[in-house]
Amino acid sequence: MTDGARAEALWALALQAVASHIAHDFRNALNGVAVNLEVVRGRSARGAEATAIAPFAATASAEFEVAAAAAEALLGLTRPEQGDADVAAILGRISRLLSLRTPTAVQVTDQSDGRARTRVPSDVVRAVVARSVLAPIGAGDTIACEIGVGDDIFLLVTGAMHVPPLPDPELVAVASSHGVRFASRGLTLDLRFPALDSRATHAPE
Repeated sequence: MTDGARAEALWALALQAVASHIAHDFRNALNGVAVNLEVVRGRSARGAEATAIAPFAATASAEFEVAAAAAEALLGLTRPEQGDADVAAILGRISRLLSLRTPTAVQVTDQSDGRARTRVPSDVVRAVVARSVLAPIGAGDTIACEIGVGDDIFLLVTGAMHVPPLPDPELVAVASSHGVRFASRGLTLDLRFPALDSRATHAPE
């Protein structure tokens, strides 16, 4: 199997894992829209006052915003990347999906200022970020993610209770062959990607 085919297969497995994790919560968001709109429809048909309708319309709108953001994030992950992979954008899409169940599950601090692009193949970046963020969330932890650009792109994934584990050895091997580096310290998994634009943001050592 070629390196590109291995990366594609690893990303397909990671995307399946993300989709399986969010499927129930995605359906719940869509069901929330449908149920509340049905209440709005029924009460409107009976001539109810606006005050009896408005809370359900507001809830439907809020649920729709959540579902629409998740759908856009999922579509962004399934489309080919435009040019070099943007690590911050990929993190944003994955964090939106994994926050469907608990909005505070993933806290992202983005200091990359639009400079988190790397020549690492997009399938590799997607798989590494997805696995690194999903593993602690799937284990019931909450995490903080900090991303910035110094000499390289750094992504720090910090668990509230546990150290986020390294991705599986095959993914680590493929990513390492493209210059991605992995390290753990304290409760933090430290990921480093080669940067196209390496400037100013301080990266913790």
